[in-house]
Amino acid sequence: MYLSGILSIVDSQDVIENTITMIKFLDEPWGIKDILSLHVYMNGAARHYTNTPLDFTIEGKMDCEFPALWSELCEELQEHDRLTASAFRRVSVIETHYWNGSSSLSPYISDKIPLFNKRGQCIGTLWNAKKVKPHSSLIYINQAKPSVLTSEPPIALFGDKELQVIFLLMQNLTCKDMAKILNVSPRTIESRLNIIYQKVDVHSMHQLKDFCKSIGLDSYIPESLLTKGVQYL
Repeated sequence: MYLSGILSIVDSQDVIENTITMIKFLDEPWGIKDILSLHVYMNGAARHYTNTPLDFTIEGKMDCEFPALWSELCEELQEHDRLTASAFRRVSVIETHYWNGSSSLSPYISDKIPLFNKRGQCIGTLWNAKKVKPHSSLIYINQAKPSVLTSEPPIALFGDKELQVIFLLMQNLTCKDMAKILNVSPRTIESRLNIIYQKVDVHSMHQLKDFCKSIGLDSYIPESLLTKGVQYL
């Protein structure tokens, strides 16, 4: 039994060392956590993604111990670890926070994959993060299948309420549907649309959509419609 335990530890170390070699120089954020959700390794891109200082030792640290704002999500992140380990499969979530040192909330897809030793035992999780690239930004509202999202508008022409209407318009919603989501009357939505029309000199929703696509507003999502946290896919 003792020898079996020693072999299991050696086997696990080999798996982790080989995985580190594989992800060390990748330009996407990759990291490793053990079965207790303690951090084992992060590549350079992962440190940048998590805003982790270079002089901070991550080995053996829990999420809540990191000197970064996202540590407030520690319970949700650890639940993601546990689910991945128990399910014996990849589990994907959307993590929304101030990633990469951004001052705006940014949604990223985080995949966690169980790491196994030669005995088929789960010894931890391998995680990766990549920016959400949905066909429809409305993934936060109606779970449509996920162009790179940004919460920073490309121009300063519109106010926050107008940008909300534009975002929902780009999802092909009716004035009635927009009103329901934003908790206002359909007449208020129509009034906001008329103001937007005047600002950009268009006369229909179709023309407004074409204008928004031409300036990149089709990949914009208002920060007011983003919430910090972890959302399972």
